[in-house]
Order: sequence, then structure tokens, then C-alpha cells
Amino acid sequence: MVDAAAEVFAEQGYSGARVQSIAERADLTTGAIYNRFTGKSELLLEALDRHTNALIAELAAAELGATDILRTIGVALLDDESPASALLLESFVAARRETDIAERLRPRLADERARLAKLVDAEKADGVIGADIDTAALVTFCQSVGLGMRMLSVIDTEMPEPHSWQQLISTLIESLSPEADLS
Repeated sequence: MVDAAAEVFAEQGYSGARVQSIAERADLTTGAIYNRFTGKSELLLEALDRHTNALIAELAAAELGATDILRTIGVALLDDESPASALLLESFVAARRETDIAERLRPRLADERARLAKLVDAEKADGVIGADIDTAALVTFCQSVGLGMRMLSVIDTEMPEPHSWQQLISTLIESLSPEADLS
């Protein structure tokens, strides 16, 4: 049911998606959906959670540090066509008009920020990231770049060459090191 919802939201957008379409895709009745979810907004956020938590769990299982995760995600942004990206964009568009979605989306993004902040702080403690780097600013920057890349991809903006993008990501990450000379 949730996977069917993710597909319908990605194809038709939040405003264009109908519970009936989701039910048909899942071979269920609308009653079966309403027995589990209060409505379309709850279903959207459940689909978003399922798809974004899979990526986070995969990266956490790899036991990567913050800089490795930033590099991995940063490089992947260039050609990210994952269902999570489409769902995240649909969630933001819906949140603009529906306050209940905004209220439910806010803590999800805060959780993501907290997980990344914990990793950043650990790398600061290990001396990988400079202690003078503000954790909240770095986390906000990372979320902003991620969201911005997703928005640019929606309108088929020409993206940089993969090698150039990887080089930029590496340079940005290296600049976080305590030894980096930013003068």
C-alpha cells in the first residue's frame, strides 16, 4: 500500500493523487487504506519515511563518518532519481498549502538534522572536522544543497560533469578539516 502510494505521488504529485488511484494500484479498497491511514497526507509522509529511512539505514550500517556520508550523498545528488527525492519534493509542495503536512514534516527534517549533527560532532571530536565549524550551519548547508539539487533536477537543469562535481564536493569536505587553510 505504501509503495503504491509512493509511486502514485511520484507520478501524479500530491495534489493530483487520489486515494482511489492508490487503492487501485495496491489492489485494495479505499476502505482498507482509510482503516490504516487518516488520509492522503499521512500516507504521503509514511511513504516518505519508508524511502528516506532506507537510505539512512544503509549509510548507518556502513558505519561511515560524517565526511564519508557527506561525500557519498553529495556525489549521489547529481543523478538522484530516487523515489525519496520525488516524495520529499511533493511533501514540501504540499506543506506549503497544508499546515498539517508542514507540522508533520518539520520533526522528520529535525531528526535528519540531529542524526547528521551527531555524526559531525563525532568527527569534530576526532579532529576530522575543525572544532571551529558550526555544526548547525554545516547541517543546514547540507540540507539546503540536497533540497536545491532536487529542485533543479525537476526542471531538468543541466548538471555539472560528474568529475567536476566530485572534485567540488571533495574540496568542500577537505575545507572542513582543522588543517584547511581558508585564507
